[in-house]
Amino acid sequence: MPSPFPPTSLNLLSKLKEAGDDLPWQVSWKRFLELYHAPIEMIARACYRHHTGGQEPSPGLIEDAVANTVADFFSRSQYRYDKSKGRLRNYLRVLTNARVVDLLRKERPIDHVALAPEPGLPSTDAPQESLRETDAFHSALLATLVEDLRNHVPLRQFEIFERVKLKHQTPQFVAEDLGMTRAMVDRNIHKAMTTLRELAAHIEYREEFYD
Repeated sequence: MPSPFPPTSLNLLSKLKEAGDDLPWQVSWKRFLELYHAPIEMIARACYRHHTGGQEPSPGLIEDAVANTVADFFSRSQYRYDKSKGRLRNYLRVLTNARVVDLLRKERPIDHVALAPEPGLPSTDAPQESLRETDAFHSALLATLVEDLRNHVPLRQFEIFERVKLKHQTPQFVAEDLGMTRAMVDRNIHKAMTTLRELAAHIEYREEFYD
């Protein structure tokens, strides 16, 4: 099945922390968490079930796993993702699984049998990706693409695109609400869609959809 998750969030991860300035990092990791919380959470739940024979994790453990994964990602990457690690999607799966295993060992310090990576015992590797996880990554990718569009077109043009294409308001309603002609609304949507297609054609997105 195609892998709809970008190896890097084209705009967000390129604006990560600069030396001595905390604000860009704070904004970046919070937005990153908003975009990718769902797929990371699904990975964490799947890993917990995989390592415990189908048991369900507590909400607190999952939230800790997500938070630890994001913190680990930014710490290890030193605020800039290294493509040599492979796809961001796969890299996050490895980090999330490791953080779940860490939390499990703290949760049940005596019961290491199911987690010990020794010959003849179950592996600590992450489970196979599920369809729900794939869908979550797909949604995160689309949200990333829209986020990139926001940063590549004028604010008013994005507002028109968002209202018509994402909020499903009619072009005529948007035109009247913004005090412009219907033709102007149509032109703005056409320009935004052209930019969106150009962004979607970027190799990071193409590889995730088609490789």
